[in-house]
Amino acid sequence: MIIACTAPDNQQRTAEISYVGEHTPVQESWNITLTMDKKGESRLELTAGHFAEFRNGTVSARHLDKGVRAVIHSASSADITILTAERAIIHPNGDLEAFGNVMLTSSDSTILKSQYIRRSAEKKQLWTDRFITIEKPDQTIRGYGLESDDHLTNYTIFKASGEAELQQ
Repeated sequence: MIIACTAPDNQQRTAEISYVGEHTPVQESWNITLTMDKKGESRLELTAGHFAEFRNGTVSARHLDKGVRAVIHSASSADITILTAERAIIHPNGDLEAFGNVMLTSSDSTILKSQYIRRSAEKKQLWTDRFITIEKPDQTIRGYGLESDDHLTNYTIFKASGEAELQQ
């Protein structure tokens, strides 16, 4: 029996992914925590039961499922907004799309519920064209479509209806 060893090749090697299909993840993890920030600006901390990265050419999309929780921090104050959803996608530009029983809770106890929300990383804004409910201690607003800042303090509802408690 002859056994031979050689010195390792000093070339940088990358994983061979040319055989990976379009709908096959190139990377997967379970019970993950992911932190995203940009030079001290608003930060996003994500946790999920499952993470899968998909590539189509040079474009990568990160899919999160099995329960997603995102904490959106404000760069200028201590305000945070907590987002929960069944699943989400992080796009290459940092935008986040959340799907299924989406709920956002802001620092001032404002609660937004919808089946879909998109967060623009660049604008720090939330957007949806779906049915929404916003609950505050003294009012409930419903409607279709919304554009809002990250912390639900300034928002526009495109087709609104609602109810409020009047103090006598």
